[in-house]
Amino acid sequence: MLLFWRKGFHATSLRDLSDVMGIGMPSLYAAFGSKEALYVEAVDLYMQVTRSLLWRHLAERASAREAIRELLLATAKELTNEEAHPGGCMVTFATVDEDMPADVVTAIRNARRAWLDIIHERLEVAVANGELPRSTDVDNLSRFYFAIVQSIGIQSHDGTPYSELKDIVEVAMAAWPASEPKRQTTRATK
Repeated sequence: MLLFWRKGFHATSLRDLSDVMGIGMPSLYAAFGSKEALYVEAVDLYMQVTRSLLWRHLAERASAREAIRELLLATAKELTNEEAHPGGCMVTFATVDEDMPADVVTAIRNARRAWLDIIHERLEVAVANGELPRSTDVDNLSRFYFAIVQSIGIQSHDGTPYSELKDIVEVAMAAWPASEPKRQTTRATK
């Protein structure tokens, strides 16, 4: 996973994979079948890791606003931790082009879609609970906050420090829709 994350699908050779895994080519093929299948497994592992490190914040916070904020802050913190892994986001940086095998493209797109869906589901709950106005365009708000996640992935890859990414998170949270004003009941006068 880390090798694919650092080099990308195309630049990672079978020899690179064999060397980093400490197994011969025949064993690599026997275990995974192909470079493409191994990449798909690496994306699956990446998604498992990000669920436990980042996306759990959406379920752990009572407030959707705080959940989104914590998700963005945790993403910025984790993706700038270059001691633990390559900078940036493996899935954000994954190239999807005509030279990519179909199963690799599907894995990347499914991973991106899963992240968008997780945000969307949390915002739908916020609307249902009255935390967000019923008029909230959940589709666009989800895409907006997912775009911030992707932007953090790109900017962290380019070396933007956590302190600056944290400021971006606060600006993004300023876009949070205002609550609908509570209606006051008035007494009819005679």
